[in-house]
Amino acid sequence: MVLVFDGDYSQMEKVVEKIFHAFPFSFDGKKVLIKPNILGPYPPEKGITTHPSLVHALVVALKKRGASCVVGDNPGAGGYAANERCARIAGIFDAADGCFVNFAKETIQVEVKSRLVKKLVVSKRVLDADIVINVPKFKTHLQTRITGAVKNMFGILVGAEKARVHLSAPRPKNFAEVLVDIYQIRIPDLTIMDAVVGMEGNGPSGKDLRHIGKILTSTNGVSLDAVMAAMMGLTPESVDYLNISSQRGLGEVDTAKIDIQGEWSPLEKFKMPLTFVSRGFFGATVNRLLYRPFIKPRLKVNAELCTKCGVCIEHCPVQALTLEDIPRLDEKKCIACYCCYELCSSQAIELTGLMRRVTAKKNQ
Repeated sequence: MVLVFDGDYSQMEKVVEKIFHAFPFSFDGKKVLIKPNILGPYPPEKGITTHPSLVHALVVALKKRGASCVVGDNPGAGGYAANERCARIAGIFDAADGCFVNFAKETIQVEVKSRLVKKLVVSKRVLDADIVINVPKFKTHLQTRITGAVKNMFGILVGAEKARVHLSAPRPKNFAEVLVDIYQIRIPDLTIMDAVVGMEGNGPSGKDLRHIGKILTSTNGVSLDAVMAAMMGLTPESVDYLNISSQRGLGEVDTAKIDIQGEWSPLEKFKMPLTFVSRGFFGATVNRLLYRPFIKPRLKVNAELCTKCGVCIEHCPVQALTLEDIPRLDEKKCIACYCCYELCSSQAIELTGLMRRVTAKKNQ
């Protein structure tokens, strides 16, 4: 079952009460982890991170029910100190009302049931929790098309582990597979998605915000992501990690078979990322001969916005960026993970190329 509530950020406590009425967990005396999306040092008005009002409403409701709360995430920006700094800028440190924990402090290495990675270092607090509440954001993603419940659990990885995963799985379909592997390390008990203000276009740290006015919730994050995809106008077949999750029996992805309660519909003229992945033998041929050489979006640094902070260079898994007058990209090394794009807090990294021009003209 996926519930769709109307909501705005001034009414989050009322919405959370409705959610806990619909899903009456026993929270008394339990260790409850709230896992928001804190991608990087972005303030709430950017619409990139989970809104602090939802996090605060959850903390208030859980404390009232006798739970011991922990709020945390591992943002893309590396370094122990960056964890708390990103949470403060996102407004989530204060919203946590004393419950914020630096996830990078306590870690544990776990074996992963995966053909691509064998062991990963994750935040110990995630595995110690009795109940995990996953609180993602309604957004698009350049590499995976969508980012929601499943992708948000990528944030349980600590430090350089995210870069290591990108190196182990540079192809989009393989990366989608690893995302599902990581999701299965600790499947959340409840997912509550911030879809009041979502993101379209070149997410997950783009500039195209979309007011949706919804909160989506379910005990099954895969089914919730399928509803989000349908609202974006996508079919489950077009999202690799939904296909893989469905094949593993992790959730229903056919919206015709999901019990969806509440008002929802596909969003009109919703913009998807400029990237795409061709499928099958014919698609692979097109991808090799046409997409990669001519259509594939290119990364470009806007010199007027760039602060030369070096974050993009530091977090490139293949060291494809070097700092000259501005960061310069070696396209032969680039694996199109778009980590640099995601983590540029000044939003100075842009996409160029034929696909960008065609899409811009279409949207005029």
